[in-house]
Amino acid sequence: MYHDIQTSKTTGFSYTKNKVLHETELQEVDSISRFQGKTEYHVVRGSTKKGEDKFVFVPIDKESEKLTIIDASKMISKKNIMEQWKQQCNNCELVEIIPAMVKDKPLWELTYKDSSGRYIFDYLSIYDGTRYEQFRLKSMFN
Repeated sequence: MYHDIQTSKTTGFSYTKNKVLHETELQEVDSISRFQGKTEYHVVRGSTKKGEDKFVFVPIDKESEKLTIIDASKMISKKNIMEQWKQQCNNCELVEIIPAMVKDKPLWELTYKDSSGRYIFDYLSIYDGTRYEQFRLKSMFN
């Protein structure tokens, strides 16, 4: 069962890799992850022939929808987002930071537990780190 779950998380990655290499200027793919919002995306990080680092958001449900390409040099880095988060959230426990796409807006999704034990989904602009939206889930059980 564990193997099936892990395999389902990477289903379609090879198709996405080929699509990105054929339809964009990326020459090399460094990593592929997934983001599940209203639309599921594969998020590809790679580099061009000139060595430019880029992120490509590939919508999974809509074959004909265009790819969103972001130049990594125009983004606030994951490291900077983490530092910003650490300054704003004392006694919090980080779960993960991943690239996200919500209503055609490229964002960083920070998932963490705050000092009150709430599970937080924080969406910040991928360009400047400003908050787009935040969800706080209160734990019902200890």
